[in-house]
Amino acid sequence: MVTKRQFSSVLQPSQYKLSLRPDYFAPALAALPVGFLLASGIRGDPYAFVLSVVVLGILTSLDTRSGPLKTALGFLTSILGLIYAVQASSIGSSLSLSAYPSLILVSLPPALGVVISALLFSTKTRFRIPKENIVASLAASIGLGLASTSGSSFSVTPALDVVLLRSLVFIPLALAGNSAQMSILHILEKFLRAKKSALVMMPSLFFSLNSLTVLAYFVSQDPNLEYAFLSSLIYVPLLAVIGSVTAGLASRIQPKTLTGQKPQTSPKPLTSPPVIAIAGDRLIKQGYMETIRITTNTSGRPTDVTNLNATLTIPTGKRELLKLSHNSAGKYTVSYLPRQSGTYTLQVAAAAKNLSSTETFSFTVQSPPAPPPLPKHVTPPPQPQPRISAPSPPRALAPTPVQQPKQSPAPTPIGISRLDDWDPRAWVNQDVHGYKVKEHIATGATGYVLRASFGTAGSEMALKIPILKTTTGAAALNETMAEATTLLELSGQSKYVVQIKGILVDRMNIQEIMKGDTGLYLHSPPTIVMEYMRGGNAKRLVEDPSYDALYYSEKWAAVVMLMGQMISTALETIHGAGFVHLDVKPQNILFTATPPPTGQDTLEQMVSGKISPKLADLGSAVRTGGKVVQFTSEYAPVEQVLGSGADPSMDIYALGATLYSMLTKTPVHSKRLIEAMNNMISNPESNRTGDELRSLWKSFNPDFTRIDSKFASIVPVLAEMMAKEARRRPAAREVSNSLKNVAGKYSG
Repeated sequence: MVTKRQFSSVLQPSQYKLSLRPDYFAPALAALPVGFLLASGIRGDPYAFVLSVVVLGILTSLDTRSGPLKTALGFLTSILGLIYAVQASSIGSSLSLSAYPSLILVSLPPALGVVISALLFSTKTRFRIPKENIVASLAASIGLGLASTSGSSFSVTPALDVVLLRSLVFIPLALAGNSAQMSILHILEKFLRAKKSALVMMPSLFFSLNSLTVLAYFVSQDPNLEYAFLSSLIYVPLLAVIGSVTAGLASRIQPKTLTGQKPQTSPKPLTSPPVIAIAGDRLIKQGYMETIRITTNTSGRPTDVTNLNATLTIPTGKRELLKLSHNSAGKYTVSYLPRQSGTYTLQVAAAAKNLSSTETFSFTVQSPPAPPPLPKHVTPPPQPQPRISAPSPPRALAPTPVQQPKQSPAPTPIGISRLDDWDPRAWVNQDVHGYKVKEHIATGATGYVLRASFGTAGSEMALKIPILKTTTGAAALNETMAEATTLLELSGQSKYVVQIKGILVDRMNIQEIMKGDTGLYLHSPPTIVMEYMRGGNAKRLVEDPSYDALYYSEKWAAVVMLMGQMISTALETIHGAGFVHLDVKPQNILFTATPPPTGQDTLEQMVSGKISPKLADLGSAVRTGGKVVQFTSEYAPVEQVLGSGADPSMDIYALGATLYSMLTKTPVHSKRLIEAMNNMISNPESNRTGDELRSLWKSFNPDFTRIDSKFASIVPVLAEMMAKEARRRPAAREVSNSLKNVAGKYSG
């Protein structure tokens, strides 16, 4: 049986794609009429002028995203466009560039300059436009030098040839010739303040072409070249503005209508300074990790910012720049291990466009007192915890040493000698947060499940305690508990979700436990208190031989579809609240009472409400778009394994795979596909592992022939739920309606 998997690193999505967003084709299309309009002032053949403007528009369209395919396309467009523009215009005739070897040699360095600009300046940097001017001018100079030594027909006046080849005065000439357009583009970029403006590849090619134009004009005094230079003062900034404006518009347009793909969420432009909220422990002990959560929002909604810096001032006055982890939209965490006692101050500065704000957070680190000595091999007896309103101390104190040395120490409960060898049976008959533990029910991938009673009436509850090891940090657990209040409220909004009654966690306790305090883990562990489900899980119905009569019943399909319909309504509630469950499977579908062994009785009790299936393990839910850190390979879609952001479609696929396994007693995934998914745990960053998984997923198709032919009407519903492309899977509400209709066909 394959269990829940966890991993910390994920593969990044492939960048070898060209999109059809508006900002990719609008500047190129706009360049065509602009070129023809301005070409009316050119005497003779205007097509070289028009083509050069269109080529610059194409480069404006390509430079708003990084990627090798777009860079290669930019190089090819540059060299072909430059060859034609130089050969067919007055530039070629003025510089006697008529032979194709010299045209290629002149055009090759500027085209490579476009590639260099794409590599060096694909992100916004200071003085990017002047830097591109330098690269382009140098590239044009190298091109002329190569052409002049190639033995081709390239020739200029002898005096100028000496200047070009021996003193390289052409470089400052080119820089000066580009100064006007460079100043305009530099001001435009600063004014537009775009994260990825349309000024990466295009300026580099233009500066090279303009350098050749200026040189050719000095040689020939051709008025066409003078007009080309002056008109560039119009069309170059015009193309830059079109590229930036369409890039901004594209971020607000749903690309689903253009690409057929699922819309991607883009942050909205900020109209007010971002609000920074900082949360963490105000008081910790020396040697313990401090984890601080930072949220940036505008108008009450979490929003990412362009720049976010966290600077920590330690007690000695030294300042350190801390590394931030981005968890989801507008949510960050930073961890720090203090080495000395005193007061620490964290200053967080957020900037988005021309808006900025700062916030500070202080915490105190105390030197831990020396603990009193304990007798060897003696574990402190548990402190009695009567029902009182005062909170328990963060750590149990050691008792006064026993005064009777000859008396043997009290027996140690099972499994508490070491945290890493913990036996969950140690909790049986112990008090945990005032709950009397009766039984250890199960051990999952992330936690232990216990049955316990509370109060004089003996109300039964289920306790889920996370598995803690001394070798693991507390950051992941803190993130899990961060949404405690929301999950607590969410569990009560659907009658088909196992209700969470309370979440009991103390960070100080966690730190002590992970240092090896087994006594604290025994009585005050982090705990999720849930309603106790007496009927077991859905997997039992296909594995327990006592339920064979139910499985082979004519009503089995109706039971499975009705169960799926009820769980899909639970998912509708979870998804509507902005969460994704991420671990829908038969083991996490629990029944309020034990199902009867026959199909008719089970169906009748489910319809009447005497038995209800409920979705468990809500504590592992993640915000939509958040980081996926777990999967169960028998039921998860490939995008969840590859680390895509949490999406409701992942739960829909998992529910479809769950219903398939309930109908066939086999997992929908092949053994090779399951093994490839599991390999992602040991090699999460391996391209080979990811490529193998993608290849297997591409060739994989569910074998619906395993489903009994008399239940054929179920297949189309499951096929939609388990579609390979996430965007094709229906929403939870649609699934609920479809399953309800199918269940009605088999319940009569």
